[in-house]
Amino acid sequence: MRVRGYAPGTPCWAELVSPDPARAERFYGDLFGWSRNDDGHFTLGGRAAAGLRAGRPDRNAAWMISISTDDPAGTADAVVRSGGAVRVAPASVRDLGTAAVLADPGGALFGTWLRSRFVGAQVSFEPGAICWYELATHDLDRTGAFYKEVFGWHTVEADSEGQPYFELHHHNDTVGGLVPIDGRFPPGVPDHWTVCFMVDSAAAACERATELGGSVARGVEPASAGFYARLADPTGGHFAVIEFTEDWML
Repeated sequence: MRVRGYAPGTPCWAELVSPDPARAERFYGDLFGWSRNDDGHFTLGGRAAAGLRAGRPDRNAAWMISISTDDPAGTADAVVRSGGAVRVAPASVRDLGTAAVLADPGGALFGTWLRSRFVGAQVSFEPGAICWYELATHDLDRTGAFYKEVFGWHTVEADSEGQPYFELHHHNDTVGGLVPIDGRFPPGVPDHWTVCFMVDSAAAACERATELGGSVARGVEPASAGFYARLADPTGGHFAVIEFTEDWML
């Protein structure tokens, strides 16, 4: 599905920061069919699907989401007032837009993006594209209050196959998921955002990721919309894949 723009307060982009961009490019290109364009973005069918940039060589890769804003400085101020922190102050990224890196009170990193020439992901909800953003936290109440204060989101309990799960809503739109860090996660996992990509088969994606040098962090399991798995690329970047059932897509 082609995407032409994002309302302020909605997730709009995800970028991989990797210590080995060349290896990451090969992995995701094979797994999702991505290419790279002149801006350095991963593309799917010629449309921007996700970002990639070099990170520190002594750190694992990490995916970071960005949330659209029409006031980067005001959003950064709201983050600090609400108990979060500014990691990288708003700054121009060539002629593409204005970016900042922030942290919520639990330490989960996220970005903000004010569009200029570049709006964010240009494709969504098709195989190989972002289809969901998910926040895992140790403190549901504090985290929910933070995102409500900063972006106006509210939390709604979801049908989740018997395990606690919540949706984050912005006005009448569902913008992501919220899950407590519990027995589904390994001990010591910090608060974090996860980027989820749509696939035709979660099982096949797990198998192919392993063949390409990645790993399966959580095997395929049923979810309310289909089947879900968590993977890691060869440079350490964790992400999820979702196989939607035919009924859910209708």
